Formats: sequence, C-alpha cells, structure tokens
Amino acid sequence: MHCITLILKGIGALETCIHGNRIREIRIRVGVDGVRDNAINPIGDALMKYIMGLIGPQEIIDHLELSPGLLGLAQLAMLAIPRGRVATYAQLARLLNTSPRAVGKLASANRLPVVVPCHRVIKSDGSLGGYSSGDVEVKMRLLEMEGVRIVNGKVPKHYLVDDVTLTRNFRELLGYATHNMII
Repeated sequence: MHCITLILKGIGALETCIHGNRIREIRIRVGVDGVRDNAINPIGDALMKYIMGLIGPQEIIDHLELSPGLLGLAQLAMLAIPRGRVATYAQLARLLNTSPRAVGKLASANRLPVVVPCHRVIKSDGSLGGYSSGDVEVKMRLLEMEGVRIVNGKVPKHYLVDDVTLTRNFRELLGYATHNMII
C-alpha cells in the first residue's frame, strides 16, 4: 500500500492510501499546505478531476475499495448524490431500507471521505449534522466548494436532490458495481 497527498485549497490535505489499484482509505488533514511530488499519478489525477467535478462517480468508482455489506451500499448511495446537491439521512434511509440514525453511523464509518461524499448528507431540517473527519467546518467548506450555499447554518431546501434522481443514480451505480464486482 502507498499513500499520496492531494491538497484542497482552503480545506486541507487528503492523504489517500492506495492498495493495488484501489483507494482504500482517505484521511483529511485540516489546514495543511504543500504537495508531495508523488501526488501526480493516474489515480491521483482521476481523484482530483472527480473532486473538482470534471468527472462523475462512474469514472472514479473503479478506483475505490468500497466496504462490504450495508456500509458499501451506503457508500454507493452517497456517491449517487449529485455534486451541488445534498440528501437527508432520511432519504438515504428510505433508499437503503434502514433508519436515519443507522445512515448517520454508516456515514461516520466512511473510510473514503470527500470521494464518497458523506459531506452531502444532512439532517431533514437542513442543518449539517456531523462529519466523519470530526470537523463540521470541513463539511461546510466542501459543500460550499461544490456550490451549495449554507445560510444560518442550514442548507436551503432547493439544494435537496429529489428521490427519483437519487434512486435512479443509486440503481445505476449499484448495477455497475455489481456487474464489475466492485461491491
């Protein structure tokens, strides 16, 4: 396994650990500046393109080591949330046939933050909820980087993805992941 460091201006460094040809874990280092030379490689390039919105989840999913079981399904559900949109814990709970609290626990167990966008999952009242890195300020900055405005600590309702789009995106990713034996 080797790790590369990628920098997100105003957020920090993403220490991305790769095993074989799949991203196994991402750790967020808040407030870190500077890039190591080894950050330039095909996986790092694809990762930065995905984070910047230049490619979609279908183009990055082959590079991810998703978790098994319900956590892996939750990761696919989070990947199904389009950039610039958010979904509630309750929406993902309906999609996964579980509870919003369980979705929160699954999101907090996400080993691939930023890439598997657990930062796009919020509470039903529009407030941000927690974040897997432990720093809700990072969640807010990531959402703002993706074009989601936060007003008085809440995300306005017009940023919520509709259930039809979320379900369609999830089914497409699930079909792809199942067919290609990613999950």
